[in-house]
Amino acid sequence: MSEQQRRNLMLVVLAVLVVVAAWRYLPAMLQDGGGGLGRSARDRGGAAAGEAVRVVTLDVGELSGEPRDYSPGRNPFTYYQKPPPPPPPGPTPEELRQRAEADRLRREELERQRADAPPPEPPKPQPPPFQLTYLGSFGPDHRRIAVFSDGEEIYNALVGDVLNDKFVVADIGFESVTITYVGFPDEPATRVGIGG
Repeated sequence: MSEQQRRNLMLVVLAVLVVVAAWRYLPAMLQDGGGGLGRSARDRGGAAAGEAVRVVTLDVGELSGEPRDYSPGRNPFTYYQKPPPPPPPGPTPEELRQRAEADRLRREELERQRADAPPPEPPKPQPPPFQLTYLGSFGPDHRRIAVFSDGEEIYNALVGDVLNDKFVVADIGFESVTITYVGFPDEPATRVGIGG
C-alpha cells in the first residue's frame, strides 16, 4: 500500500469516527440547551456537594492481625492420603497357648511319620552322556558304517558295535544314528544327528 493510499484510508476512518461521535452526543447537547455534557456534570456535582459526607476512620491495627478461628485444612493441590488402618488386635494369651500346643503336636506327628517311614531308595543309576560327535556314514545300505569323533580320534562302527565300552550303535540312518547304553537295557535309545 502506498503512502498516499494509507493517508486516504486514515482520513476516511477519521471522518467515520466524527460522524459516529456527532450522532451519539449531538442530541444530548441540544436537549441541554447548548450547555453540553460538562454542564450537566457540574449540576450533578453541585447536588452531591450539598449532601453530608460521612468519613470513616481506618484502624490499621485491625488489618495486620491473623484470624483467630482459622485452622488450616487439607491442601487442595495435593493428593489425599488415607490414614493407616489401626493395627489388628493381638492374640489373647489363651490363643497363644493353643497355637503353641498345636505346633508341638504337629512336630511330634512329623517325627513319628519320619521314624515309621522306610529309608529312601538309592537313586537310580543314570547312563553316561553320549559325548561323541556323529560325522556321518558311508558304505552300502545293508552294511553302513557310522563315523564318530571325540575331538582326537575317529571311530568307525557298524550296527551292534560298542563305542568306549558304554554305547551301542543300534541303528544307522542317512542323517542320524540310534545309540543305546551298555548295562541299561530299559533306558530309551538316543537319536543323534550329524554334528551332534
